[in-house]
Amino acid sequence: MRVASLLKAVGKAPYRTRPLAKRSEYLASAITMAEGVTEEPEILLNVKDSIAFVTLNRPRALNSLNLGMVHRLLSINQEFSQPGSKVACVVVRGSGGKAFCAGGDVKEVVMRARDGAWSYGSAFFRAEYVNNATIAQLPVPYIAVIDGIVMGGGVGVSYHGSFRVATERTVLAMPESGIGLFPDIGASYFLHRLPGYLGRYMGLTGQRLTGAEVKDAGFATHFIPSSRLLDLEGGILELGSSAADPTKVDSLLRSLEQPPASGSGRSALLEWKLPLINAHFGLGSVGQVMTSLQAAVDTADSGSGSGSESEAARAFLRDTLTAMRRGSPLSHAVTWEMLRRSAAGHLTLQQCLQMEFWLARRFVAGEADFLEGVRALLIDKDNKPRWRYSNVKEVPGVVVQRLFEPLPDEPPLFSGFMAATATGAHISRM
Repeated sequence: MRVASLLKAVGKAPYRTRPLAKRSEYLASAITMAEGVTEEPEILLNVKDSIAFVTLNRPRALNSLNLGMVHRLLSINQEFSQPGSKVACVVVRGSGGKAFCAGGDVKEVVMRARDGAWSYGSAFFRAEYVNNATIAQLPVPYIAVIDGIVMGGGVGVSYHGSFRVATERTVLAMPESGIGLFPDIGASYFLHRLPGYLGRYMGLTGQRLTGAEVKDAGFATHFIPSSRLLDLEGGILELGSSAADPTKVDSLLRSLEQPPASGSGRSALLEWKLPLINAHFGLGSVGQVMTSLQAAVDTADSGSGSGSESEAARAFLRDTLTAMRRGSPLSHAVTWEMLRRSAAGHLTLQQCLQMEFWLARRFVAGEADFLEGVRALLIDKDNKPRWRYSNVKEVPGVVVQRLFEPLPDEPPLFSGFMAATATGAHISRM
């Protein structure tokens, strides 16, 4: 498009009348606005023969979720939940070839909050969490193809469904503590249900799982080579209305799974990482975990450790300790307490999401380290967050408890049918 036509189309004054120093600024603004008119929707929906293909379509942002996207996903899933829906099965995927979904667009949330519009963040988390619960209650099979990067909110769009397909390209993490938030999207419900103390490790360190580890951890139900994903889609289409039967979907996915490799067929996670994780993260507090990791690393560095301990194991412990040190001590304390409350109270998914919403609302309002963490890592990118506390032992218990208090000015996330399930009647598929 010619410059004059472009500027006219977006209501700008003629390009030639602008000062030279301002022309690039106006032109960039005009191009952005004009491109916005022709860009594809950020959520694509294509229903073929009763199979709904939902595509997260924001590849330049690694399909990270904004408010418009979570509203659209919620609307779609609510529609599929209605009696009489002609959809037999839902397949969710990401566009661009690099990511399924890199999480929520927290940079947008924080930038608005810094301008005083923290209600945007409140609306975002409300819609996101209700969508998570809606996915868990869908009456039809929901297949999330988590090929590529999947983090935070991307886990929420996948884990709550009946089937999650990982590939050799899958990279999964819950990195929220590193930006001063906490593992949300129902993580308080499912993290403590992972093998051993893996949930604590994932929530406190933000470290990544890759490939087959994602299935071994329980985040995926199937592990299928990326080269066979087209066969997956074709097979689901061939099932047609029969795809409403979870056993037939499961049979199809199993037929596409990669046979175990030579040896035990288990990933490094189950071979040797999980015992190390359990030894340290099974202790009684975050402070004890940190002390234990530090002692193990010191022993390894001094050369006085067991000769049977591999260099890979020693490197794993060092990386784990480094990751813990990067995160917000306040977020660590909140994550620990959140998982404790969920496990001790046998909370349902909806109750966990409600608890997380109260936390998220307070974090967005500046009562924790969230605004500072996003500033340091995603906005200014100086990678030098100024956390409120230098270590978790300095975090007052009363501060942590206050963050969990209900918010009387916020309506509950779930009402009517969903409120009834929050009392414990509903058992999640997870």
